[in-house]
Amino acid sequence: MHRHLWATRPPHRRREQEMNNMENHSVALPFLVARKMQDPFNKGVTLHEFLVDTRDLPNMPVDANARPSDAAKDRRVYKSVRHAALDGATELDEAVTPGLFGYKHLGVNVIATSIEEVDNKTARLHFKDGEGVMNGGHGMAILLDLQKKVGPANMPPNFIKVSVIVGLDDDVIPEVAGANNTSVQVKLASLLELQGAFEPIKDALKGTRMENTVQWREGDKAPNKVEDLIAVMTCFRSDVYPTDDHRRTPHNAYAYKTGVVGDFRSDPEGYHALAPRLTEILEFQDYVRTQPKKEYNEKGGRFGALKFVDSIYVDAKGDARDRPLPPFVMPFTGETVTHRINIAAVYPILAAFRGLIERKNYTMDGDKMVGGTFEWAMPFAEVKKLWDEISLEVMDTTKEKCFSLDRKLSSLGKDRPHWREMQRIVENAMLRRALKVSRAETAAASL
Repeated sequence: MHRHLWATRPPHRRREQEMNNMENHSVALPFLVARKMQDPFNKGVTLHEFLVDTRDLPNMPVDANARPSDAAKDRRVYKSVRHAALDGATELDEAVTPGLFGYKHLGVNVIATSIEEVDNKTARLHFKDGEGVMNGGHGMAILLDLQKKVGPANMPPNFIKVSVIVGLDDDVIPEVAGANNTSVQVKLASLLELQGAFEPIKDALKGTRMENTVQWREGDKAPNKVEDLIAVMTCFRSDVYPTDDHRRTPHNAYAYKTGVVGDFRSDPEGYHALAPRLTEILEFQDYVRTQPKKEYNEKGGRFGALKFVDSIYVDAKGDARDRPLPPFVMPFTGETVTHRINIAAVYPILAAFRGLIERKNYTMDGDKMVGGTFEWAMPFAEVKKLWDEISLEVMDTTKEKCFSLDRKLSSLGKDRPHWREMQRIVENAMLRRALKVSRAETAAASL
């Protein structure tokens, strides 16, 4: 066992911790070393780097983290992080050299609204909803747990790097946070690919333009990600998210997309049962993203001006691009377009149609469905016609919701009430259809 010189460490500094007010999204960060760098290409964006004593690391919001931090504290890899943070004091381990934790842990990456200097050893981080730790949350949770259970006075002197980005546009936060959380996702996808778990999905794509355009494992060079396929399939998992339970929506397909590969691993048979409908689902997704433009404009609207519509002419902030982007190529149909509905708005729409598809011919193993296949409740052509009937109402409803959320696409995609409202629109359209048929039958019977 290593002899630790930190046992006689002076009383731990807690004044800064007491300054923290999580309800106001304001956190005091004591630091040992700090530096500030200006993004050379994105005006108004700054990167702040701090070396923080692991005994002083505060609790920060995790709104930007795609994965929950507490859930994995007991996993083996995180036990090794805990072990390293204590310089090997938890067990005999000659491989642990004291004082090197900061070089073994990648640190904590954070998005904040602003930073103010309290004194030369303390900074205050200000957060708003949707910001906070985007990567490294598990390490933060472990260190906070050690502070509570082991006690700062019994922890060795180690540092952890905290990197804080200030000035990012709200709309790009999910993209940045997702990229910071892809490592586990990519490795899990590679393992599933090695096991052959994606074969039914690959079979479904054979003969389509997407057959060779999917990144199935780490290192694949292709424009489409397997997690995007799984996410859009999740929107149609009516067996997991029944429409008669309004408390359950598949909003995690957007809100926590980096976790959908884990959902696939937990229930591959459910996704395999949906695989025969995948080409129709992908065709429908492309159709939903592009179809409303003509009719919306003809009715006096400006499709390209909607915040939730991507444009080759305008950037995410609504500013005109110096040079238009190349036309968007829709992944499945190959159609080239200048405008398309953003995924944050598309997924709630797609999920609203999950009541029109049902898993059949399955068996039960306890409370789990086994086997079977998904079938549409009506011809697929009728599903597209139903979208034609409601697309303008959906556009207007989404526009109002987006406005009420300060035009933040990330908030739109995560808003459960909006997902339920999309479902209500589809259900009402189906009721109108049924009523029309009933009236026609009644009229025919009275003749």
